[in-house]
Amino acid sequence: MFRDLRTRVSETRRTTAWVLLLLIVTIGSFLMVRLSTTPHPVFLSGTRIVFWTGVAFLSVRLVTFLLIDPLLRERKTAAPGFARDLLVLVLYGFVLAGVLKEVVGVSITQLLGTGAIAAAVVGLSMQETLGNLFAGISLHMDPAFQEGDWIEITGSWRGGPGRETLVGQVVGITWRTVQMKNDFGDMDIIPNRLIAQAVVTNLYAPTGLHKRSFKLVVVPNADLHIAIEKLTTALAGIPHFSYRPPEVVVCGSDLGGAILEFRYWTLGWRDSRNSLYLATRIATSVLPREGFPLLGPNGPTSELIPKSHPTEAQMQDLLALLRLPPRMSQDLQPSVLLRRLGPGEGVIREGDPGHSIFAVVHGLLGVVKVAERMEPYNGIFWDTIATLGPGAWFGEASLLTGAPRNATVVAETASEILEVPKAAFEACLKREPDLVHHLVDLMEARAKESDAQDSADRKSLLREIWLKQIKTWFGMA
Repeated sequence: MFRDLRTRVSETRRTTAWVLLLLIVTIGSFLMVRLSTTPHPVFLSGTRIVFWTGVAFLSVRLVTFLLIDPLLRERKTAAPGFARDLLVLVLYGFVLAGVLKEVVGVSITQLLGTGAIAAAVVGLSMQETLGNLFAGISLHMDPAFQEGDWIEITGSWRGGPGRETLVGQVVGITWRTVQMKNDFGDMDIIPNRLIAQAVVTNLYAPTGLHKRSFKLVVVPNADLHIAIEKLTTALAGIPHFSYRPPEVVVCGSDLGGAILEFRYWTLGWRDSRNSLYLATRIATSVLPREGFPLLGPNGPTSELIPKSHPTEAQMQDLLALLRLPPRMSQDLQPSVLLRRLGPGEGVIREGDPGHSIFAVVHGLLGVVKVAERMEPYNGIFWDTIATLGPGAWFGEASLLTGAPRNATVVAETASEILEVPKAAFEACLKREPDLVHHLVDLMEARAKESDAQDSADRKSLLREIWLKQIKTWFGMA
């Protein structure tokens, strides 16, 4: 029974209807004047008012169609629809004043003067609406955000003493409200006057890095620097540019504990939110694992996870993988750690000094490089250039020669790895200096994987260089 005329009537039909209506009114006005032999002055004035009103309306429509709409179509700051409506309203005010002056002989200033009291009454009754209107004008004149941006608004929304924070994506700005779609898919409609009185933070500028941080309190410990080092490496799993790496600092004390501040850089709100989820999970899992419980109002809130060492079978597999003699098992086992990693946790970071070699026991790890993308949202992502599975080893170059890490490795799935520190090899080499040749074999095996075309002379030269570097690094030169 009911029809949605907005979908059934096209824009062309609507334009034609308006033109026909104006023609009918114009022709009717002329015919009524012609057919009336002795037109009454009131009738004649009414006819002129209808005629000139039609002409004025048509003129405003033409100016809007030919001038205002084309100029504002590509304007993306603030609200182009609101600016158009405001300009059209001003034009209608001018033509109304002109019609009253020329046809009726009434000046608009006279009307404003005689209606001052009425205007004051109307202004008081419409102060909320006028506040939204002028706040909308200020948003247009000083655009702090545009449609599509994610913004954070902090203010008093319900009249109470407290302040609330709303976060959402701007989907529309009208003369009265700003419409935001929040993270749950709901629509928040906020009056312009409240936004004008609030603190607005643009979270989704098209370009540029944004610094984010959060804090945790841990039990004080003399080895807190070790926790910071471990956390910094683990946070390398957050996609980041090399010149803006994540960092951890001690920024104060609270509840008798040390406050750790975690800082990282992101591109936009959605990238910031996902990085926060990952960073929080990494921090709350790495700290207990490394022996640093979190601290709450009622004391430590997390149980410590004891460090574990590999079994004898795992040690034999590790020695075979690294081409080391089986007799080294007893010397290395107390120093080798069996580490469990969560998805997204960093293992090593490019450019950092390295003092360990790693072997994958379970899970998948990725060798990654950073990439900036616009899909599925504007943010920083990892591109995986190689995947390391069970039986793979990495980190030997930094361990054996002291060179900085040449790649970033991040856990792609829940994984287990074996970590062999430099100190473990030092003790073995002091007792058996000839073991250094086994470490050179390890470097040579990696070189064969990367470049099988090297000549015999070059391989011999590389072996001598590696032998010298390893002896120097372990103090055997």
